[in-house]
Amino acid sequence: MKLNAMLKTLGFLALAATPVVAGPSAPAPDKNPIAPAPVNDDLGITASIGYDSNYVWRGINYGQHWVRSGLNGAILLVGGAAEDGAGSTSLLWDVNYGSLAGDHDSFSPNILGPTGGAIKPTNSFQRLQLGAAISHDFGPAAISFGYSFIHNMGSLANGSGLNQLPGSPGGFGMNDIQQLTLGVNTDLGPINLASSANYDLFNGGWYFDLVAKSTIAVTDAISIVPHAGLGYGLNYNAGFTQASRNLVGGGGTFTSSGAQNGISGWTALTVGIDFPIKLNSRATLTPYVAANLPMGPMKNLASSSRNPYTGGVPSVPGGPSTPFNSIVYYGVTLSVRF
Repeated sequence: MKLNAMLKTLGFLALAATPVVAGPSAPAPDKNPIAPAPVNDDLGITASIGYDSNYVWRGINYGQHWVRSGLNGAILLVGGAAEDGAGSTSLLWDVNYGSLAGDHDSFSPNILGPTGGAIKPTNSFQRLQLGAAISHDFGPAAISFGYSFIHNMGSLANGSGLNQLPGSPGGFGMNDIQQLTLGVNTDLGPINLASSANYDLFNGGWYFDLVAKSTIAVTDAISIVPHAGLGYGLNYNAGFTQASRNLVGGGGTFTSSGAQNGISGWTALTVGIDFPIKLNSRATLTPYVAANLPMGPMKNLASSSRNPYTGGVPSVPGGPSTPFNSIVYYGVTLSVRF
């Protein structure tokens, strides 16, 4: 009797344990486990190096073989509530440095010396630019307000190359530039529009620009980005000293009328195509080709220059028309995001 009772008890326990061990309530292994979210180690900093066959800035061709490097980044100050980042506020900053390799500047005059020999001086030129801005994303558009300091260096900036010429009136060179910038960036369908108003605190004068571009994806790694930019100056002098401005335009500051103020009117139309190539998740190589087409009063400067060798008297032709002529140029940039 005791043996039968024991067997009955063991059978009951086995029956009770069966659904727990092999029944449908046992959890099935996950065939598609969710991978842990990757750690965001992006510092928001981009480093770049590049080369331009000509350094064209705001419609002016400064010279050939421009070598440059830069750092830029964004620091999020206030996060936006929307999924697309609308409502966020960021601090944008950038540091850029460039130099004319070989001192092939566009401003050195091609004139005759006192004995009839040609004088073709070349001037070195370097530029350091520091900038910071506060940008707020309103959703339809992002608006920024910032300050930038542009330090011009080299014999083109200090005027030593031209001031030492016999008969030179002296005073040639470039001032540093300190500007306040109000910018707007928005998208109209596939076209991105960026515009800015810039006021030079040190030299005076305004410069306005409008740039439109569109990105056309060819593959996951290659894109085509056509772009066009238009500039407008209001009493704008690009930081050149009065003597340098007198060299161009017969005593005027970037005008063809001889007025002492800066250029007022359309400066140049710039069109081009970028070809960004994504090398990996962080590095991008971007070749480009572009054309700079001076307009209005700036275009007239190519035929209204004076010869500094004779103290401004236009008896010998050969002033610097190159900075204001139309030009096709090209370049490449390698950028790496950290």
